[in-house]
Amino acid sequence: MIKQSIAVTRVVNSCVLLELDGHQVLTDPWFIERWWLRRGEPLGLRIADLPPLAAVVVTNPATNHWDLRALRLLPDKDVPVYVPFPRMARQARALGFRNAERLSWGETREIAPGLSMRVVPSGRTLMWPNNAYAFSTADAEVFFGGEMAEVDPLERYRSGHRAVDLALLPVNGLRPVFGPRLVMDPARAVAGASVLGAGVLIPVHDAHGHDPLSALFRTGGTAADAVALAGTRLRVVDLRPGERWTPAP
Repeated sequence: MIKQSIAVTRVVNSCVLLELDGHQVLTDPWFIERWWLRRGEPLGLRIADLPPLAAVVVTNPATNHWDLRALRLLPDKDVPVYVPFPRMARQARALGFRNAERLSWGETREIAPGLSMRVVPSGRTLMWPNNAYAFSTADAEVFFGGEMAEVDPLERYRSGHRAVDLALLPVNGLRPVFGPRLVMDPARAVAGASVLGAGVLIPVHDAHGHDPLSALFRTGGTAADAVALAGTRLRVVDLRPGERWTPAP
């Protein structure tokens, strides 16, 4: 049974607010649309709605995971910002974030009292490698893979670590019109959550906007498809933007 110390509010795409034993972590920030990049769903929270954060973690440098315009508006420039590339850390420091840090696969950080984080290999998207993040509290394990594409990295992670309570994985199977799939489709998300030993899967990277960029890509499923595919051992929670989920008491 998942502990009550976990809560999740979905913002948009792979941007979620994680509540972990009283500490708030923001993933893959994206709050501001561009004319060429639309959300395809409502925005669940505004920057002004965010609580004080223990950390910001980012999987990759795509604009809908790394929204520099929005980050500029975060008032607390002391919050740690963890990114996969040195250039991203320099960009964050240029915005005033004093604790921006590039983390490589396998590195760990104690990001708050009682809350630790491990960077997990997530494979590659086109030209760049992605980070995934595993969070541990005294009584819970949460896995965030906002840009995971395959199940294999999860199998390798699970072989050396305990089962997670909650997995957040992408489901829309996004791929270029001519090119490899960039993120998991529903079947892979369900399989990946099962490999991790998770009792609950919360889909991310679900909607797809209608804009000039979207014409170059195709999707391969939705969170609703993941719900339909899940067996009795896995619960899939299809969160709408702005909806907050906590474990049942």
